[in-house]
Amino acid sequence: MAPFNTNQVKYIQAVAGRQQHTTLKAINETGVIKSGSAYWPADKTPQTFDVTDPLLLAQFALHEYPHAWDARGVHNNDQLEAADFENVVATNLGFGTNLAELRALDIPCVSEESWRVDRDRPDADWLSSTVRATPDGFLKSLNLKLRLTLPTNIPVAHPSYADIKFILDRGLAPGVANTSVSETNYQDFWRGTLSEEAACRTIKAALDVYARSHPMHTPHYEFRLIMFRNRINTYRATGSSNNLDAIRNGVSLLNPGYDLFMGQTGRPRGPLGYRTSPKLDKNLDPNGAPAPYYSGRRWGTDSGGVTGFMNGSIPQASADAGHHYTSGEKLFPSGEANLTHRDLMTMPLNKNDYVVMRDVRFFLGQSQGKSHFEDVFDFDFNDPINTADTDLMSSDTLSNKNYRWHCVIIGTSNGKDPVHLNYEIRGTTACQSG
Repeated sequence: MAPFNTNQVKYIQAVAGRQQHTTLKAINETGVIKSGSAYWPADKTPQTFDVTDPLLLAQFALHEYPHAWDARGVHNNDQLEAADFENVVATNLGFGTNLAELRALDIPCVSEESWRVDRDRPDADWLSSTVRATPDGFLKSLNLKLRLTLPTNIPVAHPSYADIKFILDRGLAPGVANTSVSETNYQDFWRGTLSEEAACRTIKAALDVYARSHPMHTPHYEFRLIMFRNRINTYRATGSSNNLDAIRNGVSLLNPGYDLFMGQTGRPRGPLGYRTSPKLDKNLDPNGAPAPYYSGRRWGTDSGGVTGFMNGSIPQASADAGHHYTSGEKLFPSGEANLTHRDLMTMPLNKNDYVVMRDVRFFLGQSQGKSHFEDVFDFDFNDPINTADTDLMSSDTLSNKNYRWHCVIIGTSNGKDPVHLNYEIRGTTACQSG
């Protein structure tokens, strides 16, 4: 017999008087993303990127970040053991500013005692639309809107003092040097600490002249937005214990910090390092390399009690002294080097291990004729749930799918100009219960 379609299910529910309560959870996040390592938390700083030029790097999770392996020695072995599931790390390491874990699937369920939260209302069975009426029900959908805009108060170009000095000197008598704006004044202007009004006006006028002579008129702001998740269900360790049932049912412990992108030599790469290839890196294992390993940097606390990024560790063949791999210090595959801004904008993604919902590049600025970018993400789940916990991920009916979507935003001005970006995240999660 064919399964019921959506309209038939709704009719049966209506006749039975079930699943008639609709719950809607609002998601609201706003702020400003700024380029540069000064705005990245220490554990979110990329370790294999060339960041000599301003780089905007930010991320958010649809619900929460899963936990995964890193370049720790205990994770780089041929046989799984208990230690492999201890001290796993969050997969947001190395991906820049953490905007939020949106917790889109956190929807509370009322208890029997609090069913009638407003007993004075004419409808005694009224229940707020922000809570679920019963533990069982359906996770219907999630609609997410993302809007990114360039700030209006960022100057159109940030030339060096040497590039703009000839404009500052223009109009003066021959042989007369400009003394109203020094290089110190100019740097203070960009820091926002210049108090001399006359110097500020002079610099703004010179920047306006420079912008009109600039071939692009404004910095060439380029961005990339990636919305992805692991192909199979992922793992989230609790504060006190490991979820052994989830592990037994089969979860992925791959870490996009090492393998979200695909490098030039066929090895997956990420902001923290790369994943070795069983075929290409056989010299890294004393037994002939049956398993892939994570090579690069890892976040942790060393024997001296210092917390930070440190070298990972990979197995070494004692007789293979000529492979030039020092334990854990090989951040890049042979033939590859630091990821540049251009790499980040054009590198293909590792679609063997990750589902990519969106991978889009866009350009903002005066020369592009646009100042904002908008996108909509629709998730039509329609999955049964059965849990009294606020976190719907605790429902065993959702254990066979992966709801932990991860979004990464990358931006560059293709020069020395800083990149600032306003962001607005609006969303609604819908459930049915009752």
